Amino acid sequence: MNQSDKSNTGIHEFVHLLDKLDDFADGIPERLLEHQYTIPWINLIHKEMEAINSDHSDIRKYGGTNAVEFFAVASEYFFERPDLLKKKHPELYNMLVVCFMQNPEA
Repeated sequence: MNQSDKSNTGIHEFVHLLDKLDDFADGIPERLLEHQYTIPWINLIHKEMEAINSDHSDIRKYGGTNAVEFFAVASEYFFERPDLLKKKHPELYNMLVVCFMQNPEA
C-alpha cells in the first residue's frame, strides 16, 4: 500500500454512486452541495480540469477527462492526501469540506 499516493479505487467508485443520487452522473453532487454552491463548483471544476489538461496540476490526469471523473479523482485526493490538497488546491479542498461535511486535515 502506498501511503503517499492520491488514489483510492474504493473512494473513486463510491463517489460515482454519490454523484448518481440525483439520477445523473454529471460531476455535480447536487445531493451533497447546497444549491448556492452549484455554480461555484462548476466554475471550479472547469478551472481545475483546464489546469490538469495543460499539465499545470498535480491532480491525476484522469480527472481532466470530464466532470464526472474529476469529482471522483478530486475526492480520492481529498481523502487520501488532504494535507497536500489543502496546500496545493485550497479552494478545491474547501469546497470538498463543504460537500462531504468532513475536514480530514483538521
